[in-house]
Amino acid sequence: MTLTTAGWISPTHLLEDFLEPCTPSPSVAPRLRRLLSILTASLVAGLLVAPALPAHGSVPARGVPSRLVYINGTPQLGGDPTVGGLLKVDISQTFAHVSPEGGAPSVSYSWTRDGVEIPGASGLTYRATSADLGRVIAANVTVVYDADSQLTVQAANPLRVAAAVRARGFRGDGTLDIFARDSSGRLLLYPTDGHGNWQATQVIGWGWNNFDLLVSPGDFDGDGTVDVMARDAQGRLFLYQGNGSGGWKKAFQVGQGWQGFKDLVAPGDFNGDGTNDILAKDNSGNLFLYPGNGRGGWLSPYKIGPGWESYYVVGAGHFLGTSDLVVLTRPFWGNLEVRTTQRNGWFEEYGLPGGFAGSIGWGWESVARIGVAGDFNGDGDSDVYGIDSVGRLTMYLGDTSGIRHSGIYGYRWKGSPVVGWGWGNFTAVF
Repeated sequence: MTLTTAGWISPTHLLEDFLEPCTPSPSVAPRLRRLLSILTASLVAGLLVAPALPAHGSVPARGVPSRLVYINGTPQLGGDPTVGGLLKVDISQTFAHVSPEGGAPSVSYSWTRDGVEIPGASGLTYRATSADLGRVIAANVTVVYDADSQLTVQAANPLRVAAAVRARGFRGDGTLDIFARDSSGRLLLYPTDGHGNWQATQVIGWGWNNFDLLVSPGDFDGDGTVDVMARDAQGRLFLYQGNGSGGWKKAFQVGQGWQGFKDLVAPGDFNGDGTNDILAKDNSGNLFLYPGNGRGGWLSPYKIGPGWESYYVVGAGHFLGTSDLVVLTRPFWGNLEVRTTQRNGWFEEYGLPGGFAGSIGWGWESVARIGVAGDFNGDGDSDVYGIDSVGRLTMYLGDTSGIRHSGIYGYRWKGSPVVGWGWGNFTAVF
């Protein structure tokens, strides 16, 4: 007997028949007593009523006791918990059955925001909106055999939705684009159509050669649009607010004294409070978390750990298609490594310098620049771009289809097409 939703299986004969001679277990005995009580009451009632029935009268229908619905294995909530991201319920390891058996069940879903049901959200997936920013999203799964035999459970791992990430695109269309600065100080935007094709290049700024570090943190000020951060030679850090259509609102200073950092990394919402954050690596290899406050400012920073001096570090968001946040690292020997956090402000300590989940590539020492800006070919998986020593831009197409069953060792690449030339002439790409 199989549920109507793919992936659910209803095992048979998991419970002994209530009427089979046996010694009932403590959990079955009360149900036996209730069933015998109902049967006895029904029999007595029948004896009392029968003499008064007409010769050809029919016996009135009697209520049937509800059957017991069980679920083994809790549904799991996962996906990309950011504004614009797709959340989904995984029921592949969840099994339902009913006793006494009979009939094929149906499955339905409902979603809640801070405990309140979201109107119209009734599918296996849910795409987070701006109304969900900072709120906790949960999913409920209901199994129905009949009107009196149903059960509703909440999927494990309700998720707080974070601000829009870099992958949502500078033009607000949800497609990948790449920022690049040329030798004259122009800031260029290379947008795509979401299907693996470049669109017309845009000049979106001049005079950007005054900055020595550039990074895009996604939506840092909470207005729903992707922003850019820039550090000048005096150590001042500026936030350039995107307007969501390929231009700017305004720029203002958000810090000073940042000259002691060698690199700035934008992982997304690292501490799970719904706002985007920055990882800063100093010249000694210490890594610090600077949590954003969601309004263009900061909460208290703290040191995550030492030992990062030999690592090229790239923020990758929800790269694996799960709610875990990812940064990619490349050590001097060239492996492309995945490091994860459960958005609790720390890397998962599977290894040093923290959160090592495994390698997904080898030979990356020949790649001069590496970055993650979203989904290039529109298949739903984030991709990695790399620029080699001769200026070729290669897009490494990610494939997370094996992650659920095999973890990081199930990660694959769908291909690595060359999608551009002459990218070695840029003084910054991010």
